[in-house]
Amino acid sequence: MSVRDLTLEDVAFWEVGKRLGYFGSILAIVLISMFPVFWILISSLKPSGELFVFPIEYLPYTVSFEDGISIVQQYPLTLENYETALSQRPVGQYLINSFIVASGTAILDVVLGALAGYSLSRLNFRYKLPVLLLILFAALLPFISRLIPLYRLAIDLGSTPVGGFLGLNTYLGLILPYAAFQLPFAVWIFQAYFKELPDSLEEAGLMDGLSRVGVLFRIILPVSMPAMATAAIIVFIYAWNEFLFALTFMTEDSKRTITVGIALFGNQFSTPWGTITAAVFLSLIPLLLFMFFFQQKIVEGMTSGVGKA
Repeated sequence: MSVRDLTLEDVAFWEVGKRLGYFGSILAIVLISMFPVFWILISSLKPSGELFVFPIEYLPYTVSFEDGISIVQQYPLTLENYETALSQRPVGQYLINSFIVASGTAILDVVLGALAGYSLSRLNFRYKLPVLLLILFAALLPFISRLIPLYRLAIDLGSTPVGGFLGLNTYLGLILPYAAFQLPFAVWIFQAYFKELPDSLEEAGLMDGLSRVGVLFRIILPVSMPAMATAAIIVFIYAWNEFLFALTFMTEDSKRTITVGIALFGNQFSTPWGTITAAVFLSLIPLLLFMFFFQQKIVEGMTSGVGKA
């Protein structure tokens, strides 16, 4: 059959098939991506004795067709794992610590990344390309290679007057390394986004007597919310999930982040998987809320700014 032999019904059928395949693929990706979250949630609500039942019971209720249609409860839902997690360990404090560290890192990188990205995208100076490549190279260095030098530096700072702010078991002692690690990504995001903005925005501000800094903060940044949201969420998620530096720099239990606190739930004799899944789900809630409220800005930043770089 040639193209000329196709009827309107054939074309309509082909279009419907394409749409069904498209939406079916999206649905499959969403289900595969969300299944771990569902698994953690349902495991956290199971009684401890039901966690290792085989075959696995994914849902608390099932439909039975014996003697008619009826709903059968496979296991009761309970909040005992959450009560245990919140009562036996300071999970609330862990979450507060993680939020302070992640938020501080995101704010610092957004400010510094915007300043550096604006300079690299709008100002003309020698060696601009080598500077960009050097920033990218810094992002490629393995994080673990910087652990020991930074740890020794934190110990040395602990014996100085600024030890209470920059030494071990301090928020800034963790925020500054995190910000340094993720700053190259923030710079590239802002540089790519600013590059796509029209020059007329700056020219109008400069003609009104604004300085370069004034143009950046009063004109450029207000229209760059997608880039700011994209950089902030990437940095926030990294700082929230990071484990190795948090384990090394935060040795006091009251200063630990949620990732380290969850890892230390068990002991050499037992591992409370129910309590761990409850704490893990609690740690996911801020990230899910962050993504929910800023998803539109993040998509705009990825497509209109980063995607055009």
